[in-house]
Amino acid sequence: MNRYCLGKIFSLDEKIYKGFYFAMIMEGYTLTNYEKGFEEEQAKVGYEVASTWSFAHQTPSTLLREVYSKPDFDPETRHYCFKDGKMVGYLTSKVIEPKEDGRKRASLVFPSILPNHEEATELLLERAFDVLKKKDIEVVETYVSALSGNNYDLAHKWDYKYIEDFDNIVYILNGIEIKASLETAEVRNFDKENDLEKWLALVKEYDELSDERLENLVKDLENESENIVAHLVIEEHGKIVGTTLIYRNEIKLNTANLAFTYVTETEYLKNLAVKVKEIGKEQSIDTFFIWLYRGRLKLREHFDELNFKYGQPSASLFEKYLK
Repeated sequence: MNRYCLGKIFSLDEKIYKGFYFAMIMEGYTLTNYEKGFEEEQAKVGYEVASTWSFAHQTPSTLLREVYSKPDFDPETRHYCFKDGKMVGYLTSKVIEPKEDGRKRASLVFPSILPNHEEATELLLERAFDVLKKKDIEVVETYVSALSGNNYDLAHKWDYKYIEDFDNIVYILNGIEIKASLETAEVRNFDKENDLEKWLALVKEYDELSDERLENLVKDLENESENIVAHLVIEEHGKIVGTTLIYRNEIKLNTANLAFTYVTETEYLKNLAVKVKEIGKEQSIDTFFIWLYRGRLKLREHFDELNFKYGQPSASLFEKYLK
């Protein structure tokens, strides 16, 4: 592997603060762009960092290899930091299409850094911005979330400007005592033979999915069955009036998504929440995330009425001007 010393990576014309990078060299940190075979280490670092987030997520190494083998992949937009031959952090970016202003743009995800290696954050960001400047990028976008890394301070430190919130509301079911009688409506397990078509019709309407995506969704559910703790349904007069799917987070096992949540009445949401918490106690899950987006945003009134925690956008868009 070509894990170059910083002194070889950066030349004087890159306008790097020599004193800062000399200190980094003395600390034994080295940088390099993507090289084939980095995927396993990248995923390992990502999983360890993500496990400290409220909502943990990381692309597995198998998918990373698939993405990094595509013809349009640019290895110069992936940056890795090593110390003593071990990867301690990485940063990903990507050149994206211009917007209405016509300025050349890139997206950037703030670095994932192992504990006790915070110096690598500065190092990776400086390197990424220098590379993007050489590619004539004028604006860098990033999404910041209190659920995943909480990098608001980092965004302000690096002169990012807030643009807008992401149209995706997140609620958290955790520690809330909800009083509801399960006698109000029967909460039962999903019956694929009798419920699938009706359930898919709801998903298509509220998630605004194509028929092709629906077919893939059924396959995804089968492939991910080991992470599905329960699929719950409330039916009235032959119609599904409430449903949710408890999908355990494979990185942070005490958390789960309540995927594809749908109700016609707040009372049905109460019943689902009570049942979910019962199952959570049995399965050692104490925190549940519910995401409302696209057509599901109209369900917000039911969650607000129950005073679920958070109830805020999942992320906010920030921009940094390089030129």
